[in-house]
Amino acid sequence: MENELLSVSQSSIAQALATDYFCIYYVNVQNNKFIEYSASPEYKALGLPTTGDDLISFARTNFEEFIYPDDRERFLERFSKENVLRSLDQFGTFTMTFRMMFSAEPTYVHLKVTRMIEKEVRHAVIGISSIDEQMKAKEAFERTHHASITYSKVAQALAGDFFSIYVVEPDTGRFIEYSATKEYDRLGVEKAGEDFFNISRTNMARLICDDDRERFLGTFYKEKVMSILERDGSFTMKYRLMFGNTPVWVSMKATLLEDENGRHLIIGTNNIDAQMKREIEYQQHMAEAKTNARNDFLANMSHDIRTPMNAIIGYTNIARSHSDDPETVSNALEKIGSSSHFLLSLINDILDISKIESGKMQLNYAPCDLGDIFRRIEDITTLQAKDKSLLISYRHDSVQHFKVNSDELRIEQVLVNIISNAIKYTPAGKTVDLIAEEKHVKDNWYSYRFIVKDTGIGISEKYLPHIFESFTREEKTTINRIQGTGLGLAITAKIVELMGGTISVKSREGEGSEFVVELELEALEKVHTEKDSQNHSFDLSGCRILLVEDNDINAEIADMILTQYGIDVERAENGQIGLEQVQRHGRGYYDAVLMDIQMPVMNGYEAARKIRDLEGECYKTLPIIAMSANAYDEDVKECLAAGMNTHLAKPFNPGDLLNVLQAQIRNHLR
Repeated sequence: MENELLSVSQSSIAQALATDYFCIYYVNVQNNKFIEYSASPEYKALGLPTTGDDLISFARTNFEEFIYPDDRERFLERFSKENVLRSLDQFGTFTMTFRMMFSAEPTYVHLKVTRMIEKEVRHAVIGISSIDEQMKAKEAFERTHHASITYSKVAQALAGDFFSIYVVEPDTGRFIEYSATKEYDRLGVEKAGEDFFNISRTNMARLICDDDRERFLGTFYKEKVMSILERDGSFTMKYRLMFGNTPVWVSMKATLLEDENGRHLIIGTNNIDAQMKREIEYQQHMAEAKTNARNDFLANMSHDIRTPMNAIIGYTNIARSHSDDPETVSNALEKIGSSSHFLLSLINDILDISKIESGKMQLNYAPCDLGDIFRRIEDITTLQAKDKSLLISYRHDSVQHFKVNSDELRIEQVLVNIISNAIKYTPAGKTVDLIAEEKHVKDNWYSYRFIVKDTGIGISEKYLPHIFESFTREEKTTINRIQGTGLGLAITAKIVELMGGTISVKSREGEGSEFVVELELEALEKVHTEKDSQNHSFDLSGCRILLVEDNDINAEIADMILTQYGIDVERAENGQIGLEQVQRHGRGYYDAVLMDIQMPVMNGYEAARKIRDLEGECYKTLPIIAMSANAYDEDVKECLAAGMNTHLAKPFNPGDLLNVLQAQIRNHLR
C-alpha cells in the first residue's frame, strides 16, 4: 500500500492543497487506507499513528483527546463518513473549523478534505492548517465592533431621554459630558474638567429650586454618593431645576461601573416633569378623597350618633314625666333599649375598624358549633326581618360537620353584618336568604360557603368596587336616610381576610345582591365544651357576689340586675378594698368576684393577682370575672394573665352576665 501511495507525485498533492499545514493525509477512498504525508513538529508531538485503515474512525478516536472541550461535540457530530462523502459529492470539498490543544493552549485549525481521481483510483487529501491568528484577530475585531455599535446605539437612545450624561472618574474627579440637550446647555454648566462633585454642588446651588436646595446639597457630595453606590450599585435622586422661572422635575441616576479600564460613574439626568405632575395630581386627588371620606364619615357619625342619643334622652324624659302610666313607660323603655343597642353597634364598629387597621385584632380559635351560630343568627335577624315585613329563610341542609375549630364570635359577626345589611337595603315584601354549604378539602378540613342573597335595591356598578372600603356609603343610602357608619362591610371583609377566607359580591341595581363568604375550617369529630354541660339553668338565688366597681352608676345597674335574681351583692370601691374584703371574709364567703379594671388606688389586674397569691386553695379557684369597658383582645388576654377566669365587656347584656355567672359558679362548686 505504501508503494502505491508514495507513487503519487508531490506535484499532484501540491495542486490539491496549499502549503503551511500542520499535517497532510493521503487517503484511498475505495479502501479507506491512509498515510501521513507531512506533519509539523507540533503535530508530530501529539504522537499519533502515521498510517492506518480507516481515517474517519482514526480521526474521531484520536482527535477527540486533543480537541478543545467546547468544540468536541460539534466535531464528532460533523466529522462522520456520511457527512464527508455527502459534502465531497455535492461540493468537491469538506471543511470545518475547530480548536485543537497544542501545549495546553487552544489553537484554531482548519480541516479541508479534497477529492482527487488519478488512474481511475479515487483518493482524497486531508489537510489541517493553523488559522489561529486570523480567528483571534477576527474575534477581537467583532468584539470591538459589536461593543462600539452597542454603546453607540445605547448612547443615542439614552441621549434622547436624558438632559445630560456625564462620565466621571471618581478617584480623580475628572469628568466629561457625553451628551446634553439644548435646554441643558443653556444652563451654562461645565462640559469637562476636574473636581466633579464640588463643581456640581456649586452649579446646583444656583440652578436648583429653592425648596429642594437644602435636601440636594445635604445628600449630593462625594462621600455620601460613593458609599451608596458601593453598597447598592446605583444612586438616584429627584429634584427640580429652574429653567428660567419654571421649575422642572428631573431624576438623576448614577451608576458605578468597574472594568479593565478602571472605575467610572455614569450619571444621567432626565426630565420627569410630566410624570411627577401626574403623580402629584394623583396624590392630591387621593388626599382630597380621604379628606372628603373623613368629612363624610364625621357628618354621618354626627347624624347617626345624635339620632339614637336624641331618642334615648327624649324617651327618658317621657318615661320620667309619665311615671304613673306603665304602658307609656314600658314603650319608652323599649325605644331606649333599641336606640341604645344601635348606638352600641356604632361604637363597636369604630372600635373594630380601629383594632383591625392598627393590627391589634386577633382571632380566638376554639371548638364551636356552627348549629349554635346559625340559631343565634336566626334569633337576631328574624326579628329585624319581621319588623320590615321581609321574608327571610335559612338553609344549611348540606352542612354535615357542625363542630369546628374557629372564632365563633367573628363568624357570627360576619354573617350578622351581611344579613343585617341585606335586610336594611331590602324593601318590604322582598326576600333575604342565608344558605350554608360544605365541601371537603383534605383530611379534617372543609370549605364552608355562606351565601346571603336578597332581592333589594342592589348596588350601582359605580359603587360596587368600593363596597368593602372603610367610611363609604352609597349616595342613595344617605338620601333614603338609612343609618350606619359605612364600616360594617369593611369590617366584615377584613375579618374574613384575617381568617384566611374570601368574600365576594355580585349585584344589579334594582334587582338585589349576593354576598359569598368562603372559609376553610377544621372539623372536629368530638367536642366537649363548657356549653355542652349546661343542660339546665343554674339557680343563682342565695349566691353572694363581690362587686369591685368604682363607678356608682355602674355599680347600681349591676346591683339591680343581680338582686332581682336573688343574688346577694356586696360592693368594694376599688381593688384594694376588694382584696381586703376577700381576705377578711375568708374561704367560701364569696361565690364569685365581678372585677372592674380601671380603678383608683389598685386596678383590677393587680387586685386579681394579689387574690390569687393569697394562701389557701380557695383563693386559687374563686371565680373572678372581669367586667370592664377595656374590650380589646389584648385587654382580655391581660385579664386572663392576671388570673381572672373570663371577661365580660361593658356595656353588657343582663342575660350574658347571668350566663357567665352560672357557668363559673357551677364549675367552682364541682
